[in-house]
Amino acid sequence: MRLRAIIMTLVLLALPVRADWDFSAINQGNWYLGSQFNYGWVDTQFGDANPLALHFLGGYQFNPYIGIEGRIGLGLTDDEAADGIHVEIDSYYGLYVTGTLPMGDWVRLYALVGVTDLSLEEDLDSRSDTFGTTDLSYGIGLSLLATEQFAITLEAVQWLDKGQFDVAGMSLGVRYDF
Repeated sequence: MRLRAIIMTLVLLALPVRADWDFSAINQGNWYLGSQFNYGWVDTQFGDANPLALHFLGGYQFNPYIGIEGRIGLGLTDDEAADGIHVEIDSYYGLYVTGTLPMGDWVRLYALVGVTDLSLEEDLDSRSDTFGTTDLSYGIGLSLLATEQFAITLEAVQWLDKGQFDVAGMSLGVRYDF
């Protein structure tokens, strides 16, 4: 429910939409790289936890509106979901299709949909279990361009909603377009 509220807030911040689409750059593509620091929301059978993670991303923007992106990430910290039970995002990777809506010269709203494979580690005293699964992922973000090639991103993503755990997150990061 929190993630839906965040996504709706980002959508409302992006309104009103620009009416003058730039079709002159429709066939101009570029590669990009970036990284994002993530504050996660993990809902397990034991309780909720908020571990921190970092991921690196790279992709190709075919034109101003459509791209493809890959991500690989790892957990930085764990968090306590219940008494003595700690949850950490072990690692994750994914492949996504991105859709971008330029809102002006320096602001872009984007959405992504794809597949994420994520592993969680749960520690109870000296016993550790790792759970992994793959699921459909989706999210929405806002990209604020500092220069023509460098952007700051804010993003909300639902990584997994399946099985023993539900994983979502809010990310803040940077992106460099070549």
